[in-house]
Amino acid sequence: MTNRDITLALGAAVGILALVGVAASATHYIQEPYNPGFLRFPTVVALHVVLGGVYLALAPFQFVKRIRSRHLAYHRRIGRLLVAIGVMVGATALFMGFVIPKGGSPERAVIGLFGTLFLFALVKGFLHIRAGRVSLHREWMIRAFAIGLAIATARLIFFPALLITMADPIEERFGTLLVVSLAVAFVLHASVAELWIRSTRRSGALTADGMKADEGTGNGARRIVGGGLRPGWRWWRRRFRG
Repeated sequence: MTNRDITLALGAAVGILALVGVAASATHYIQEPYNPGFLRFPTVVALHVVLGGVYLALAPFQFVKRIRSRHLAYHRRIGRLLVAIGVMVGATALFMGFVIPKGGSPERAVIGLFGTLFLFALVKGFLHIRAGRVSLHREWMIRAFAIGLAIATARLIFFPALLITMADPIEERFGTLLVVSLAVAFVLHASVAELWIRSTRRSGALTADGMKADEGTGNGARRIVGGGLRPGWRWWRRRFRG
């Protein structure tokens, strides 16, 4: 399979998952909530559901190279909007996960971890583009989007499992299925995002720790932020050999 085939397959998967997420948001209010806690905080839930659908509908287009190159002003405006929306979606997700979790403490742990990672990646991506670090901006926005999109994958795992087990919302195993689905989806998406970032990272681009992607020069040194050099292992080996 060529790189083009992989890119097309990944793009198709992202498009399908985004549609699943948007459809879930659009149909949220035509079904009974499985979590009674949603009725206690309708405003928070509405913000999360509606803005989450908007985020999943718009964010995929930010990664389309043709749109970025031909409509840069649009890319920037929508990007700022998506950061604001993403912060609201992440904050409401954390609130719902901590205050009204269906899966109890395990759900608090899963939502707490990945909700925080989502917000962290989103803010890091925004700060990097403000500083002109385009490559790092791209990488952190991929991480944020991958985590946000994971909710769609979680649904594709959860509902078939629910049909197989016939678990009732009042049963403890309902919450267990939900937590397992969320955890599997988040880990899967975070892993795929990292693999994609590493496989598409341009030679010479800064990595998340500030190093160059192609660390190393002819004299065994490692290039760091600001253009300086730090001795690498080959340099030290020659040094000690005299």
